Amino acid sequence: MKLMTIEQYSKLTKASLLRRIMKGLKKLPKTKLAKLLYEIEKRRLPTITITGSATRKGMPRLAVKRSKRPRRLVRAISRRSRPKKRKSGKMSFAEKKKFLARLNKGRRKKGLKVLRAKRR
Repeated sequence: MKLMTIEQYSKLTKASLLRRIMKGLKKLPKTKLAKLLYEIEKRRLPTITITGSATRKGMPRLAVKRSKRPRRLVRAISRRSRPKKRKSGKMSFAEKKKFLARLNKGRRKKGLKVLRAKRR
């Protein structure tokens, strides 16, 4: 059996489309049907988006939008909840040298002036 194009499927009647869908759904196991139903219900939930900048405590302001067509729930992840990439405070000379080498690699590619570490 060949795969039909969307145009060919759109020419079929609604009843014949439903028959084909039901035929395919009857072959699926119960667990896959449960997952499918979960995804369909999840799409009906409102979409959550971040508005403005994050507040002082690191929690974003959330705005709930209800749209005509259902979309997936977008989770808002605040920047503060992620682990810090480097510790705060002074870097050792070796850490500074390693950091500047990585930074200057990108600067050289762009054709910018290379930065040098200040002497202790």
